[in-house]
Amino acid sequence: MLPLFEHWPSIARQLRAAPTIALFLDFDGTLAQLQPRPEDVWPDGFVRQNLALLARNRRFRVWVISGRRQADVRTRLGVPGIRYLGLHGWEGGLNGSHLSAAAQRSLTSVLDCLNRRLARIPGIWIENKECALTVHHRDATNAGAAQAHSAIQSVIAPVSTELRIQEGACVWEILPREIQDKGAAVRRELDSLPTRALSIYIGDDQVDEPAFNALPHGLTVHVGRNSQSQARYRLAGVPLVRVFLHRLQSEFP
Repeated sequence: MLPLFEHWPSIARQLRAAPTIALFLDFDGTLAQLQPRPEDVWPDGFVRQNLALLARNRRFRVWVISGRRQADVRTRLGVPGIRYLGLHGWEGGLNGSHLSAAAQRSLTSVLDCLNRRLARIPGIWIENKECALTVHHRDATNAGAAQAHSAIQSVIAPVSTELRIQEGACVWEILPREIQDKGAAVRRELDSLPTRALSIYIGDDQVDEPAFNALPHGLTVHVGRNSQSQARYRLAGVPLVRVFLHRLQSEFP
């Protein structure tokens, strides 16, 4: 990956030449610093201010695509004019967001099983998103995380036609197969635009890799240090994402 600001002149030329810029942003670890608990993650006022200016700019279309529920991420940002997509782009998509009865039954069954099997493993807890489950292991030991992962795999196996496991930063997500990845969401949203656009995608996690792969001609940016990624550029952390957003809104009116 290339350090983004070291290549700013060539990036700036692409941005100036584009009549429309489609800006896709992850939330946790991209617009706001990661925290031990999801409810403690909030963006600062500088991020909100720059996003509000970009959302009002006629050249830009702005999306936030998160593994959170749509209402949650909208509440935490609170910026009008942005298209908020929850559950990796499925919730808030153009085709609605209603799970099949089979997927809902499988999630309920899996949640009951995991509540029993993971309850005694220190540092493991389950976040119920209703349409998906997230098992957090940030505070678990390596042995505890391995035990939890084994339990999840065995519980999912009988319902693997309906559910899948997706690994993220210190989490395992249990998702219905009808919920696609962020790459599918990005392609869908771009296809809905009336004109071709230069795409930018910024994210920090393994779950953002499908979106990077979906944009071979876009400006793809991985956030974080020393990570393998399919993104073309990198930014070291959330503070530099703030700088990037400020440059976008100030240099490209």
